[in-house]
Amino acid sequence: MAVVRFADLTAPEVRALASDGTVALWPIGATEQHGNHLATGFDLASATAVCERAAAATEAPIILLPGLAFGSSDHWLPLGSTISLRPATLMTVLADVVRSLAASGFERVIIVNGHAGNAEAIATLVGNASLSGIRVEAVSYWMLVDAGRLADGCAVDEGGIGHAGEVETSIALALGGGLIGPGGLPTEAGMPLVPGGPGGPGGVAGRSPRPLEESPSGVYGDPTVATAELGELVLIEASASLAELIL
Repeated sequence: MAVVRFADLTAPEVRALASDGTVALWPIGATEQHGNHLATGFDLASATAVCERAAAATEAPIILLPGLAFGSSDHWLPLGSTISLRPATLMTVLADVVRSLAASGFERVIIVNGHAGNAEAIATLVGNASLSGIRVEAVSYWMLVDAGRLADGCAVDEGGIGHAGEVETSIALALGGGLIGPGGLPTEAGMPLVPGGPGGPGGVAGRSPRPLEESPSGVYGDPTVATAELGELVLIEASASLAELIL
């Protein structure tokens, strides 16, 4: 199906979709440094791509909301090139948008997250009992990919999402559209990923990055081995799983 975008519709069209039980998909990301080789808007671009592919693949009525370009990224502020919302601010923004959707008649919204730093605010939102009248679901797109297949597809990073490392750089290669900067891929790896570390294998980070101490390049993982094939694997699996979740 064609992707239907909230921002392209008139008010009567939006009201009609809401009354028909249309599911709202909301990609959220961040605007932050991604090393010297990835665009600062990568997180939203990747989450949006997963949403677009899922919406195109399902027969269920879907409306794609305008993506949220700002997330909770204070840990990258020391490196600059980052615009961050404080966690409480992000939580307020998320809640206000969801309340607005409920007031517009929507009964279900699925938040598709592209930035690990947003996870705490999203979890708080989903558990917010005051948001009655609308079903709120949320998932980080990399968690929609089978962990074993993702690990098998990686040459170095063992399936860890990292930050501007093998997986994210591979997605950028698959998507194209200027997400890779003019300098191309770096020739050196960033901080190696470890289980429980920032962006490490297993999908659960035990702590936030400390880039000035650990990786002044801003890279966690190894982008030098990135491939468009790995990126396409992530996009295919994540969008297929999201389409199933919608149903």
